[in-house]
Amino acid sequence: MIHLIAIDMDGTILSPDHSISTRNKQAILAAQSNGIEVVIATGRGFSEAYGPVRDSGLNLSYICLNGAEIRDAFGELISATHIVENDITKITSILDTHTIDYQLYIDTLIYINSIEDQIDTFIQLAEAANQIPVVDKIRQEVMDRVEQGYIRQVDSYKELINQRGSEIYKVFGTSFNRLNLDKAREALQLLPGLAISSSGAGNLEITNINAQKGIAVEKYAKSKGISMENVMVIGDSYNDLSMMVRAGRAVAMGNAPAAIKAACTEITTTNEHDGVGLAIEAILQRQL
Repeated sequence: MIHLIAIDMDGTILSPDHSISTRNKQAILAAQSNGIEVVIATGRGFSEAYGPVRDSGLNLSYICLNGAEIRDAFGELISATHIVENDITKITSILDTHTIDYQLYIDTLIYINSIEDQIDTFIQLAEAANQIPVVDKIRQEVMDRVEQGYIRQVDSYKELINQRGSEIYKVFGTSFNRLNLDKAREALQLLPGLAISSSGAGNLEITNINAQKGIAVEKYAKSKGISMENVMVIGDSYNDLSMMVRAGRAVAMGNAPAAIKAACTEITTTNEHDGVGLAIEAILQRQL
């Protein structure tokens, strides 16, 4: 029996226009009405994750920043796992050496050097899901967050790191140069206190080794008295693997890479065709 469902966002519950479809929403509501806990498990920060969920009318808890944060449906912080402060300069040095652009996630804010880089990040995520990005919608979404103060552009990260280095949850690196990304990944993997994953071919997601989706889902399930055998997870990318290998039922999106599909117990349709909703409907049908 499934008692908890953890769902990724980009390439999974979100359509290419970054909305949650009616069928996905109705399936989640049906799961909740049948006593099943549903939680978002995303690489996004809370401010990025909350908007699409709020706009759909859903009431969900959140595992954010690949597991660095767990928040309740009201956004209240339940647990936090920051990168060790001494590792921050090591990370940024490696990224600078390999000319990787990066962003810093602190509390509910994202600090960036370039707004255009942030827009490119979401375009890359859409392309990684083998879809045509809705560029105008993405640009508007990013500009809205800049206006609301959730995304802040800084000229240099040095002062920010000096002042708030102990508060950094995630470093998100992006590059169109795959060779540079691979070299940076290899160097970062030599640092023992880090987890290195990605939500697309053009990025690196760097968190504390204890901040992974799988660890956070397990922690959340335990807080609800739920065994991982009774957990279903749905995702499409490499930053979902840590929860896929722990869950009793792991569902890959139809737009997921072959390696992700191979790691899962079943495959649903793409995020363009209500893959999340169909997967939830199937499990409800079996259980009811």
